[in-house]
Formats: sequence, C-alpha cells, structure tokens
Amino acid sequence: MEGGEPLVIGNGAEGEPGSIKDRWLMLTRPQDVLRGLLLAAHGVGAREAILYLKGSFAGPAAALERALREESCGDVAVTIYRGDDSYIAGEETAVLEVLEGHRAWPRPKPPLPSAVGFRGRPTLVQNVETLSRVPSAIADPEGYRSSERTLVSLWGHVRRPGVYDVPLGTPLRRIIEDQGAGAPDAVSMVFPAGPSAAPLVAGQLDTPLDPDALRAAGSALGTAAVLVIGASACPVSVGASLAAFFERESCGQCPPCTVGTQRLSQALRAVEAGAARPSDLDALTETAGFMSIHGYCAHSRTAASSVTGLLARFREDVAAHLAARACPRAGGGADPFASDSPERRAIEATLETL
Repeated sequence: MEGGEPLVIGNGAEGEPGSIKDRWLMLTRPQDVLRGLLLAAHGVGAREAILYLKGSFAGPAAALERALREESCGDVAVTIYRGDDSYIAGEETAVLEVLEGHRAWPRPKPPLPSAVGFRGRPTLVQNVETLSRVPSAIADPEGYRSSERTLVSLWGHVRRPGVYDVPLGTPLRRIIEDQGAGAPDAVSMVFPAGPSAAPLVAGQLDTPLDPDALRAAGSALGTAAVLVIGASACPVSVGASLAAFFERESCGQCPPCTVGTQRLSQALRAVEAGAARPSDLDALTETAGFMSIHGYCAHSRTAASSVTGLLARFREDVAAHLAARACPRAGGGADPFASDSPERRAIEATLETL
C-alpha cells in the first residue's frame, strides 16, 4: 500500500572496503548526525526517524544513544536499529527490506523510496555524513557553498591511513602527501571511490577530489574511500581482488549479478595466473556489457564498470600476463579488497584510537 506518514532514515550501514568515515563520524560527531536527522524530518513533515547501522557497529550505536539522551528531539520519535552486516544491506532499498523483517535484497526501482518506501510510506533515506552537514549548511548557506567539504577514508599504501575532512576540489596528490604523509612506494593507481569506480593512474594524481572532475577522468567520488596502490603491486592482482569482492558480496537475488560477478572473478583469476586466452577477455567484455544494463541494483553495473575500467588502464600488464602465462612480477600479488587484508586492517585500526 502506498501513502501514509513520511519517514526519514539515516543510513549509517557503511560497508565499502576501506571506508570508515561514517563510523568515525558517528563516534566523534554524533550530535551533528542527530541534528541533521531531525532537520530532515522537519523538512519532510516526518514524526518518525530511524538511524540504521550494521549489527556490528556497537561503538557508533552507543555514541548515538548518548546523543539521543542529551538532545531534545521534540515531536520526532527517533530509534536506532542495528541490522544486517552484509555489504548489500547498506543499499537504500535493502535497508527498507531489513527494517520490514525481510532478507537484505534490493528492490527494483522505480518506485523510489521517496514515493513508496518503508511499508509503502514515503521515505527519505540519506547517508549520515550528508545529514551531519545539514545544520551548518542551514546556519550559513553561503559559507557552506563556498567551502564545501567531504570526509575521506584514506587507506592502502600510505604512511598515515585514516579519516580526513578535506575541501572538495583538493587534488588527490595533496591528500596523499599532506593527510596521508605520502606513500612509501611510487603510486601506481588510486581508487577515489574504493571499489565503486575504476581507478586513476599515476599521471592523473592532480585530479581534484570533485564529482565532476573525477567523472571526466573516468572515475567517481562515491564514498571517498580513497585507496592508494603502490607501484610494486601487480595491477592484474588488484583487479582480481576487486572482482572477487563483487562476487563475494553479490546478494544472489538476480542472475545478471550473481552469474556475471562470478564470471568476472573467474576471468580475472585466470588472467592473474596466466591461464587466460584473448578469447576469454572478449567473453569478459561481453559479460560486463550485459551486466551494465541489467540487475536490480547498482552492484552489477558497478562491478562491470570498475573491473573493465581497471583492465583498460593496464592493458600492457594484462598482455604481459597472457604472454608469460604467469604473473611477470615476482612478489607483486595484492589483495586489498579481501575482508582481512593488511590495508583494511590498518585503516580499521585507526578507529580503535577514538
């Protein structure tokens, strides 16, 4: 049934590999998140709001609970809900499914949640960082527009991984050098959006951290989980790690994504091992093309564009693997998108100091 009282959901269920900025924000600025949620509720006429987190986010949940006790919510009833820990459970329509007691499967769109959301009610689902910026944007609109900022989860092969609040438009090179204290190795590639978009190569490090500039460069901003990869890592190995992530995190609902991510991952593993043939790359391109226009949610499309985008940027490395029938780089294996990779452990460890 469509209609009913509007609802606002603050989505704090971040699951992108290397992204910890939402948890950092909820731990260090929970009042900003709550005030932004309340302003959003007033803006759409909602008397009910939910802060939705992953089940394992005990620390952020406790910080938000303390903020709730200290902040007057007026006529808005706010609850904190800790749901599914899976990656896909952070997708906005999968959030609705979890809240309704169902499996974390994305819904086909349209209709959009703003029209038909939680139990058919018009529902605004917004990321907690976006909500946290609302109070300052309302208090000083001109100042906010003139110095818009974003949180960056900087991780990978940098000396100082962590969360940094930087102005939009800051060049990637400056973020790596100033906030990250530089890279111990020459930089081979940077994923500005973690796994959610193709990487930029070393010659593109002066690209500003800006949605339009990154799009023009063939990447995206996404959650700004900026992954830095050193030149000693094999790009094909990184690509295989990327493809394996998408295969592992596919929810299994729709065949284009379930089968497609599996085929992408198999193809990348074959290229990494030197066991692939040129015809296998043609099949990979065909699979990615099908995935790019099918699937219930963005997971399928993102997997296709991110994996093929990486391969397009490192054609020489792919050719070298095919020619050598093995990885030509001794010790160049890298698996940054694995759930327990050294790169992910390093940035996750920075939360323990809060």
